[in-house]
Amino acid sequence: MLYFWLLVLAHGLADFILQTNGVSAAKSANKWQGYARHGLAIFLCTFAAVHFFGWKIALLSAGLVTGVHLSLDWLKNVGRAYYAKKKKQPRVQGLLIDQCLHILTLFLMWRLVDSPVDTAVAGFYAEIFSPMGLPGTEKIVSGLAVYTFVVFGGAVLIRFTLDQIFPPGYIIAGQLKPDSTANSESRSVAAGKYIGILERFLIMTLTVTGNISAIGVVFAAKSIARFSEFSNKHFAEYYLVGTLLSVVLALAGGIALAQIWMQG
Repeated sequence: MLYFWLLVLAHGLADFILQTNGVSAAKSANKWQGYARHGLAIFLCTFAAVHFFGWKIALLSAGLVTGVHLSLDWLKNVGRAYYAKKKKQPRVQGLLIDQCLHILTLFLMWRLVDSPVDTAVAGFYAEIFSPMGLPGTEKIVSGLAVYTFVVFGGAVLIRFTLDQIFPPGYIIAGQLKPDSTANSESRSVAAGKYIGILERFLIMTLTVTGNISAIGVVFAAKSIARFSEFSNKHFAEYYLVGTLLSVVLALAGGIALAQIWMQG
């Protein structure tokens, strides 16, 4: 399944790490620049990921994956436009369906195009990495793919979920200071995003390595760091829901990765 895991890794890099807020906003506005920049990232990531199978396979895979991916993104924007007319916010179910369709596309691509690794490319990399005594290539790639989805993709999922549960300005509404502005909420949310990324990385690593009992230390350290903000009841509720979602997602990702490695 090396080919499949490489496709998943490329998708995660292009969708969750290289796709900036500006690119996402441009796509949501149906601007061609947004599709072009995102499509370029998908193409290059996919080509680089599967070039081990030869340049012809890499070009075919990158072209097909990019075309289908952008088509799904366009359909997603059609759905967003429909929700906008109904004056409704996009729901987290839409994000999950979108990602499931992308993964299904990559799975079908694997079944359609999968071929042996190009011997010349394999020999080149074998000379570089074999002396390092690294574990199996598929184990490394599957690990990177799952980590990318849980650590970075999890930030997007949690963001959508929190936006669905809590109305805009919810944290500000609970503050006691009369000069609170939207900037204070955006800073708090941004800080929470990066703290959550680090939190999921640590919890996943502890889970995979069998040190689940140490997860409480991560949770306690995070709570102490933000203790002063708990006087705001709304922030405390927001923090608790987001943290629990993050912990559950990281635990599930760690357990899933451990199972994948055991079966491999």
